[in-house]
Amino acid sequence: MHKPLITIVSPVYQAEKILPELVKQIHQSVSLITKDYEIVLVEDSGPDDSWKVIEKLAKDDDKIRGFRLSRNFGQHHAITCGLDQARGEWVIVMDCDLQDQPKEIIKLFEKSQEGFDVVLARREMRQDTLLKRTFSKYFYRCLGYLTGSAIDESIANFGIYNRKVIDSVIQLRESIRYFPTMIKWVGFSQTSIAVDHAPRFSGETSY
Repeated sequence: MHKPLITIVSPVYQAEKILPELVKQIHQSVSLITKDYEIVLVEDSGPDDSWKVIEKLAKDDDKIRGFRLSRNFGQHHAITCGLDQARGEWVIVMDCDLQDQPKEIIKLFEKSQEGFDVVLARREMRQDTLLKRTFSKYFYRCLGYLTGSAIDESIANFGIYNRKVIDSVIQLRESIRYFPTMIKWVGFSQTSIAVDHAPRFSGETSY
C-alpha cells in the first residue's frame, strides 16, 4: 500500500458550507511541501449535508478520502477513525471550521524537521466567543486537576505527528477519548509553536 508523506485528518460536523474552502486551502498549503499527500475527512453523522459534500469532493479529487460514522460519536472518536485510516509518514490533525488555518501547516512541518516527533499549534490569540473561552478555561482546569498534569489551554488538536506517535495512539482503545491527553500520554519528543487562530469561517460552533 502506498504511503504518502503527509496525511491531513479532519473531523467534520455541520460543515457543509466550509468543506470546499477547507480542501482548497489545504491543497494550497500542503502542495508547497509535497505533492505526496492525502486528506482524510471523517463525518461525525451530523444533521446537515456534510457527507454529501464529502462524497462529491472525494469523487472529484483522488487525494480525498471520506468516512462517515454510523452515528454521532463525538469529535475525538471521529479523530480516532481518521487516524486509523491515515497512511502518511506525518499526520496533521486539524478542525474543519478553518479556525485551524491550513497555511500554518507549513510552519508545523518545518519545525518537525528539526527533530521533533510532535509539533503542537499554540493559539496565541483565540478567536472564539467569550462563552466558549469561559467554558474552555474551566474544562481545562478540571481536566488538569483530574489528570494531575498541567494543561495548556492554548493547545488543542491542531498539530503534526510522526507516524510512530500515531501508531502508539491508535493502540489506545478506551471508550472515553481525548486526543491531546493521549498525545501527552504516549510521550516522544514534543514542542509547540505559535500560530494564527481565525474566526469560524461559517456558521456557529456546536462543540
